[in-house]
Amino acid sequence: MTLLPARIRTLGDRARHDRDERGVAAVWLLIIAATAFVGLVGLVGGGGELVNYQIDARRAAEQAARAGADEVSEAAIRSGIDEVNTGAAIARARSVLTDSGWTGTVQVRGSTVIVTATGTRKPTFLPLLAVTTVHINETGTATAISSPDG
Repeated sequence: MTLLPARIRTLGDRARHDRDERGVAAVWLLIIAATAFVGLVGLVGGGGELVNYQIDARRAAEQAARAGADEVSEAAIRSGIDEVNTGAAIARARSVLTDSGWTGTVQVRGSTVIVTATGTRKPTFLPLLAVTTVHINETGTATAISSPDG
């Protein structure tokens, strides 16, 4: 017996062992599952954040519009006409909007106050999907009522 055939057999076993791909599928499955999980967290968490930002902006706009519509002019109170003191309504609505952390526009059309809350937010989860900022734009309206039955 010579040592050569045993040595060749050992090298052959080692080469076969080096090409063994058992477990590779599990690694790929783990990579794909982790990527899908991060994507879902970004989608679900980011979507929830976006909805919360929109609700917050709409609430701020509606509250500012209500505050502006409360600025009924003195002439309207005396005559029973629904009319807003334009300057006071705009100032009060802007103040409420700013206090709630939003910027925007305020318009008075007759007895109706229209407020648009705008702002840019940096979400927590959406950067996982390459979205670093979101722009929010929501509108709220309110109508002045100068009498209890009006």
